Amino acid sequence: MAMMLTISSCVPPSNEVITDINITNSDPMYQRLYNHQDNQNVDSLLAFFNDANPSYRLIAVRAMASMQSEAAIDSLVLKLSDPVLEIRTAAAYALGQIGNAETVDPLMNAFVNRDTVDVDNSFNSTILEAIGKTGNKSLLNALSSVNNYRSTDTLLLMGQARAIYRYATRNITTQIGTERMIDIASSETYPNQVRVMASNYLARAKEIDITKSQFRLAEALTGSNDPNIRMAIASALRKVTEPDILKILQSQLIVEKDYRVKVNIIKSLGSYNYIDNIDLIIDHLEDENIHVANAAAQYLVDHGNRSDAEIYKTFASKDIDHSVRSKVFASVLKHLPPYYTGSKSRIRTKIFKYLDELKDKPYVAKHYVSALGYDPYNYAYLKEAAIDSGATVVRTAGMEALSNILSSESFIKTFRSRSNIVKTEILEIIKEQFVKGDVGTMAVGSSILSNEKLGYRDLIKNDSFLIKAAAKLSLPQEIETYNEIKKALAYINNVKYEAEKTSFNHAIDWKTLATVSDSTIAVVKTNKGNFTIKLFGTLTPGSVANFVNLANNDFFDNKTYHRVVSNFVIQTGCPRGDGYGSLDYSIRSELPQQYYDDEGYVGMASAGLNTEGTQWFVTHSPTPHLDGKYTIFGKITEGMDVIHQIVEGDKINDVIITIKR
Repeated sequence: MAMMLTISSCVPPSNEVITDINITNSDPMYQRLYNHQDNQNVDSLLAFFNDANPSYRLIAVRAMASMQSEAAIDSLVLKLSDPVLEIRTAAAYALGQIGNAETVDPLMNAFVNRDTVDVDNSFNSTILEAIGKTGNKSLLNALSSVNNYRSTDTLLLMGQARAIYRYATRNITTQIGTERMIDIASSETYPNQVRVMASNYLARAKEIDITKSQFRLAEALTGSNDPNIRMAIASALRKVTEPDILKILQSQLIVEKDYRVKVNIIKSLGSYNYIDNIDLIIDHLEDENIHVANAAAQYLVDHGNRSDAEIYKTFASKDIDHSVRSKVFASVLKHLPPYYTGSKSRIRTKIFKYLDELKDKPYVAKHYVSALGYDPYNYAYLKEAAIDSGATVVRTAGMEALSNILSSESFIKTFRSRSNIVKTEILEIIKEQFVKGDVGTMAVGSSILSNEKLGYRDLIKNDSFLIKAAAKLSLPQEIETYNEIKKALAYINNVKYEAEKTSFNHAIDWKTLATVSDSTIAVVKTNKGNFTIKLFGTLTPGSVANFVNLANNDFFDNKTYHRVVSNFVIQTGCPRGDGYGSLDYSIRSELPQQYYDDEGYVGMASAGLNTEGTQWFVTHSPTPHLDGKYTIFGKITEGMDVIHQIVEGDKINDVIITIKR
């Protein structure tokens, strides 16, 4: 393996077949091929694998990355030797997407050992990544041991880094792989985009040891000019507990200008002693950036101390944002022992006061509903204050708060011998939601019932309420809730869960796509300002046609950003406003070789393969864990400052599709 991945001495490149790829939405054959992909017609697409027109071969091969059918493996392996580079590369990527270990040997054999300046490196890079999705642990060590790529070998280095990262997403890591990623992430001699990938590995890979190199990484945190690297390294350093590293994190938090890096540093401070960080955390509760202030407040929830509860309450009385104040309340409710009934009762009273004042602002009120979920005694109050009343988003937040109560470590400590009695009472609250038929509360309720740690299998004697509720759901519109119910039924009956798959139900509107060109943009007008999306109409035509149609029909007008995760995504497009809504159709996942390697990518929200509909998101930063799983149909070209300002409850005023002049 090491020999296969090592680039040999310079050899003049062989003569290549130069053939232009020309793909346009107006081509009837392109439309035919994409319709086959939309209908999941594997055999019909395989018939084009040897078409004389390389554009059609490419479309057919590329489709398999989205369809991920093992029936295409043999044909894809043959395409690894196609005379056209783009087709070979698409075949390698599709094999990685399918993820079958039997494809490893053909991928290895297809790797081209030639001079690194050869254009084939895009193919080689993709092969390396595909091995990361299919290979075993020994191959990871062999791949990681290759260290003779030059700093100018960007494609090969990126392929190696992506491969090691993809292994980690399958929970396969080795110290050799980790050390290779440390070397890349901490060295300025490597290209920044490769360092970003390596840094994200160090941040996300589980149970890796970076102790021996922690100071090298700390230097990267303080010395890199790329915030994408600093963000990931800040997260990686939560894996160590060296006092001197803590001092570096604290110092960087004070001088750091990028709020996203600050958010990650605050999260990493949770790995260190509370007493060493609390003063700095308190200072950031009033940070001018709401994402940073919320991160500081969440630190109190996750790592707070009951002895400082009075200090927290003092901050809750200040003129701070409701989202921050609600988390401060949550920290008090969580960290005070159960017998502090008087103090908790006073907090509850204040929360109810805010809930009453904020009836017309459900996205603000939901934060206080969530806070109630940090005191197990509030389970009955949640039913009254949220689940049985209020806006959709408040009801769903109430069920999520119930889930938090049941999952908390304090649940057993609070109720002790009465725990099963209380769980039974909560079960009755959950059952009522299935009678009412609300898809949001049913989805959350189902996830509670399917949680093995909560043990509801032994408490449910009759599952007919789940069966009846599932039968009333409309598919594919409500497939997310349907599958959550199926998962609960599978757990209760101790059988294997298999998700319901969507069948073809929504044809691509090619008339709409005829109006889309490489210059087509979407201008999204929000209450915080405008941003512009460049649409990828050729790469992901189904998603773009869907988006353009919805925009032209004013569907997005007045839609809320119902989900905002600091330094991750903003999400919108839900007709219910709580994340569980859609229209009466679904579209296909479109997963050609694209990457979430920067901020500002626009992707389709999904509850599983081929379940997309109306919801979409924009990323705050590189998110490589989304690669190959969530459709990318556009990129922000103007207005990222607006994206970073948006919080839950902000709204779209209009989406205008136009041609950029």
